[in-house]
Amino acid sequence: MAKHGLTKADAFARRLAKPLAFKVKALHMEIIRYKREHETAVLAAIKEDPNWDIFTNEGAIDKYRKRLRESITYFCYEGDTFSGYLRALLDDGFAIYISELFVVPEMRNRKIGRTLISKLKSDFSNLTVYALSDEDIYYEKLSYKKAGSVFEINQ
Repeated sequence: MAKHGLTKADAFARRLAKPLAFKVKALHMEIIRYKREHETAVLAAIKEDPNWDIFTNEGAIDKYRKRLRESITYFCYEGDTFSGYLRALLDDGFAIYISELFVVPEMRNRKIGRTLISKLKSDFSNLTVYALSDEDIYYEKLSYKKAGSVFEINQ
């Protein structure tokens, strides 16, 4: 018998039933507007994804750097770790269009994309926000409604 009249097995089972106590360092999510110093982090992250080659290939990367500077761009950091970004286009005060929303794959499912969108909506609360999307399922999951389509005009 162990202490308090319990067998070792009972004492062990009781310990398992208690919540485990351990410290987890909570990461602080910070959403900030574009600064040139963040450019390297975003370009390195999207270069890892072949679907984003349109922005990072040799012929496009300098143009894309310029677009990051001239657009409404937000970056997300959790602690010191770059986690994602959103780039939006302002239509002269009529609406704002999310052009890109990227979350680093290892950082997904932490509400980073949702937080970036909320920050944009908060900063431009007087405008309708639209997303130019090839990831409709993501926006539908967030309960956003579809409003039209985007067509490629290639002639």
